[in-house]
Amino acid sequence: MIPSSELIPGIYNYCDSWCERCRFTQRCQSFTLQYPDGVPQQDMSAETLVKRLMEALQMTKSYIEKNQSSLPQHAQTALESKAAGVYAINKDEQTPIASLCDDYLKTTADWLKQENNLLHQSAQQQAFEVDLGIRSEAESLKLLNTLKDAWEVIKWYRTLIPVKVMSALQMQRAPANDEVMALYFNGKAKLVLVSVDRSLQAWHTLLEQYPEKMDEVLDMMVLLDRIRRKMDVLFPTARTFVRPGLD
Repeated sequence: MIPSSELIPGIYNYCDSWCERCRFTQRCQSFTLQYPDGVPQQDMSAETLVKRLMEALQMTKSYIEKNQSSLPQHAQTALESKAAGVYAINKDEQTPIASLCDDYLKTTADWLKQENNLLHQSAQQQAFEVDLGIRSEAESLKLLNTLKDAWEVIKWYRTLIPVKVMSALQMQRAPANDEVMALYFNGKAKLVLVSVDRSLQAWHTLLEQYPEKMDEVLDMMVLLDRIRRKMDVLFPTARTFVRPGLD
């Protein structure tokens, strides 16, 4: 058991639930209770990263075939189900920001399905450019890993954002003079804003590599920006909230 002195109190209240990428799992009480044996990690050894480009191409193809994500299916499915449940429950009382989240969730789902071969095509293009001497293998691997990371960020946060928005909006039902709960919901709002910021950066990364996708990508970035602006209005002090261990 981890000594209580090493735990970060309340860190799990304001995190993005992406344990595979978290540096603080061994200091998170929620993680140690849910995963006493630890969550299996993806192979990110130096050897993997320096493999030849054609091997990277095959890895990328396998990655695409596994639903375009190296994330555990149980975690992704849980978020998808929770997001769907949130909208089913709140269908008759959706706020404008909830509707925006709904639009973003559906639009990204359609886009990701339509472009499910995008990374594979990029890997093929990189292999071709390496063969022509336009890029080095190291440069191509770096680009492919950057694109893969952006794809994963978009997939993860597209489901988390709607769920956490609805969680933050529960502040409207809390007693107006309850400072503790106000802080709690501001922390939830801060998580939404951070998630939106990271998603926008990921979309921007894809836009730089695929300018031909500009119209669709910009539409989704506009949706995210509208969500961010509404959250800033609803939670004007959320940006200043310091999440334990995370900010």
